[in-house]
Amino acid sequence: MLLFVFGLRILNAQDRPQYAVTGIPDSLKKDVNAVIREQKTNIIIKSPGRGRQEVKRVVTVLNEKAQRQLVFVQYPDKFRKIEDIEINVFDEKGNYIRHYKKKDLEKASDDDGFSLVTDNKIIYGMVTTDKYPITVEYNYAIAYDGILEYEDFIPQLPEQTIQKSNYTITTAANNKVRYKNYRCSLQPTIKEENGSITYVWSVQNAGPFKDEDGAASRDIPRVMIAPTLFEMDDYEGDMSSWQSYGKWQTTLIKQTNKLPEQSQGFYRNLVKDAKSDKEKVAILYKYLQDNFRYVSIQLGIGGWKPFSADFVESKKYGDCKALSNFMQAMLNAVNIPSHYAIINAGYDEMPVDKDFPQNAFNHVILCVPQPKDTIWLECTSRTQPFGVLGNFTENRNAFLITETGGVMVPTPRSKASNNVLHSYTLITMAENGSGTAAIDVHHTGEFTDVLNSRLFESTDQVKKSYLINRVGFKQPDDLQIVKKDVNGSQYTLHYDMSFEKIPDFSTGSKMFLNARLYKFWNTALPKMEKRESDYYMEFPLIQTDTTIYQLPEGFTIETLPKPTVIKDQIGQFESNYKYDAAKRQLFTTCRLTLDQYVIKASHYQEAAKFFSDIIREQQQKLVVKKE
Repeated sequence: MLLFVFGLRILNAQDRPQYAVTGIPDSLKKDVNAVIREQKTNIIIKSPGRGRQEVKRVVTVLNEKAQRQLVFVQYPDKFRKIEDIEINVFDEKGNYIRHYKKKDLEKASDDDGFSLVTDNKIIYGMVTTDKYPITVEYNYAIAYDGILEYEDFIPQLPEQTIQKSNYTITTAANNKVRYKNYRCSLQPTIKEENGSITYVWSVQNAGPFKDEDGAASRDIPRVMIAPTLFEMDDYEGDMSSWQSYGKWQTTLIKQTNKLPEQSQGFYRNLVKDAKSDKEKVAILYKYLQDNFRYVSIQLGIGGWKPFSADFVESKKYGDCKALSNFMQAMLNAVNIPSHYAIINAGYDEMPVDKDFPQNAFNHVILCVPQPKDTIWLECTSRTQPFGVLGNFTENRNAFLITETGGVMVPTPRSKASNNVLHSYTLITMAENGSGTAAIDVHHTGEFTDVLNSRLFESTDQVKKSYLINRVGFKQPDDLQIVKKDVNGSQYTLHYDMSFEKIPDFSTGSKMFLNARLYKFWNTALPKMEKRESDYYMEFPLIQTDTTIYQLPEGFTIETLPKPTVIKDQIGQFESNYKYDAAKRQLFTTCRLTLDQYVIKASHYQEAAKFFSDIIREQQQKLVVKKE
């Protein structure tokens, strides 16, 4: 990466006294690391597919914690050309230090690490300094040759204050901008003249927005802004309604989801013995999972238009659009209707606003309507159970592309019963406190994905680190992990561990034991006096544990915790303890059910107490002693 190193002050004529740090009100410098001195965004839409955006952004970086504000990054592509880049740097008094042009920056292909092929580029550079405060003025323009979306206006920034910010957009009067406020009450000034209409949003002396841990990525104050008419790669569209926007999407996928007759015959033969449409869908989905792999492809309009079904069939790979489109083509071959479904993916994503048509999506899945229930298919995963989406796309509004246009429908709600983790542990203790543990872990849903990535795609050191630092196991002296009872993508995880010391501590003839060898639940919510955003956990779940201590001969139980039930509207925790004297076996069991994984801001304090009480319950000791 190119580093901009400060040189000597050389041009007094370019000083900017107005950028002196003394010009920032004290109220805007309190508890922040950077201040936006001036932000001007001016967008001129010349036609539905042509436009220009000019940006001036002046930021004072108060300390090294805001170093990211010294990085300039833009991503030109077929539809976005970055022009007129100029970067000026000033000291804390507003004295000019140095400037840079586009030719001084690094240019490279945007290798994102997972795309098979992409035509995206990257222009970037970084200002470095060992002295703060420092002010940087960024000036650049973007020429659009294809427009599908406008930038939202952000009136408050996480951990930053804003001295002045203006957002202006001018377009033809017959192509009015659509906008809607989210968690703010800003209204634009609107001026119409000579067949054009101009919208201006402004804020001054705005305090920082608190970036709360666990909040959804887009849950910040903003003005959502979108076009009415648009055009990409000579495909014209109307976004005034989901239905009309869907008609544009239909033009992109039209004729791409058809297979040659010979291929259609193959898929009809594949399902000839199926007794129902649902069974046919399951057979074809398994064929997809077993024979095709996911890759990302971004070429031209490839961010929106899928590669054809026959291309995917021959290459045996595709991105989310192409694989969903291919799955639809297979279903077409056996006369089962389905709908291409565009969605915003990510466990901490909020549903797209169903009342405001906007391009706010990043993924495609497939919807298969059925008489009694709809089947949803995640076509990029080789391990996802049939008909289960998972936390990546559940609880959203999906944009279905139908024969008559687009329609928004909800995806299934997450179910705790889809994500189950049960552990069964037998600990055999010796008189000196050493011992062994044999552990079986059964898992479904999201737990399977977690364990696959952490324990079977990692080095031995990473595996051990995950079990100790994340799961909270005691440090074993020896560890072996194997899969058993394998059935397709499902299996039981078996651990064999040995320990020089199993008790948490000992005094005299007494040993103080934890209820289990790991931390059954160790997630406490961050302490906050007032919560503004909902808190997103990864997924709802059912988690259970049974631990049996086989005590050495001559030992018995002295103290057992009492059974406990902890309830909250988001879930319930139960624990129990008992001792079988005849077998010298100490049993501990517990169960946690989380029915909700999104904690409403209004219920945050109660949920925080619920989890704290669970953690506190686990801290109780079981006391055994030698008779």
